[in-house]
Amino acid sequence: MEKEMQNLLIAAAKGQLFSSYQMLETLVDVCPDEIWQGVYGEVPFWYQVYHTAYFVDYWLREDRAGAGFPCVRFDPRIPPEFEWIPQEDVSISRETMRVYLLLIRQKLHRIFATLADSDLSRPAFDGEPEVSLLDAIFSQARHIMYNVGYCNGILRAHDLPESDWFAYNEPVE
Repeated sequence: MEKEMQNLLIAAAKGQLFSSYQMLETLVDVCPDEIWQGVYGEVPFWYQVYHTAYFVDYWLREDRAGAGFPCVRFDPRIPPEFEWIPQEDVSISRETMRVYLLLIRQKLHRIFATLADSDLSRPAFDGEPEVSLLDAIFSQARHIMYNVGYCNGILRAHDLPESDWFAYNEPVE
């Protein structure tokens, strides 16, 4: 029984993050190419998704030193922050984004497989002592949901299917 009580917080944090992450992956799958390449409020749709994935990759790292980031290197003309919109002649295809999201998902599984509840209070990674791992997990789940909601609004405005709500504890594989 004691074994079952261990890491309940890790399981809850993982369930919340992966439920959100599933919605991000679904968003890429349901978005048609013309919307994927479209620009909304000066921001390309694909870039909204890239920005979201990039920061999950950034904040959730496999080692405390922060190595193993990023999972994939893209064109250096594609900045992760919205302060600099990428040039019109660069983009990331939906298929490339699917691969990036899969690599991040695999990394997240490896990370969560090594964690215990006691790890949630440690710094997310060296160089960020004021941000606990739990802070990083929660903030990335919220960041994903904010951006999925924004992108779903674009899809809705075009009468297109969106990334439906993915409830907690549904199978994620």
